[in-house]
Amino acid sequence: MKKFLLIIMVFICVSSIAQHKEKDKELSTQAENIKKKLSLDNKTEHLVYNVLYHVKTRIADIPLGHANYEKLVSYVNDEKVGMMKALMSVSKYKEYENLFGAADKQQIATILAKNTEHVKKYGILSEKITSADIEDNSFLKNGENETTEGSETDDTENINENPNKEK
Repeated sequence: MKKFLLIIMVFICVSSIAQHKEKDKELSTQAENIKKKLSLDNKTEHLVYNVLYHVKTRIADIPLGHANYEKLVSYVNDEKVGMMKALMSVSKYKEYENLFGAADKQQIATILAKNTEHVKKYGILSEKITSADIEDNSFLKNGENETTEGSETDDTENINENPNKEK
């Protein structure tokens, strides 16, 4: 019985280690720096790391060249501000803004500059045909028809021509 319990315990330990995600070193260092400068506890540092990770992944999910890139990045930045305000007291957040506000604005400016460079090089992403454009046929020029040669019959005609076909 002891061996069985020991095997189960080993299996649980190994599986929990395998599922552990490695932290982003840059974000971890940034969260640790915020913790030191603001005298935060470990739990708040972990929550700050989660906010930073969330912001990084959300911005990375926005494709460069998107027509509303600046607006979407602004929304993500507003989310970050709201989450940081929720994590910290008013005085701690003001201190955070004083110490890290300029760096945050510079980081956003750098991200937007990458997008601007991408747009100059490749153009705006929304000008290309997307699957949503194909569905509403907005990419077709005036006067063009959606149907192609040989596809002018619809399913109701086919059903009427073949009365033995099951509905």
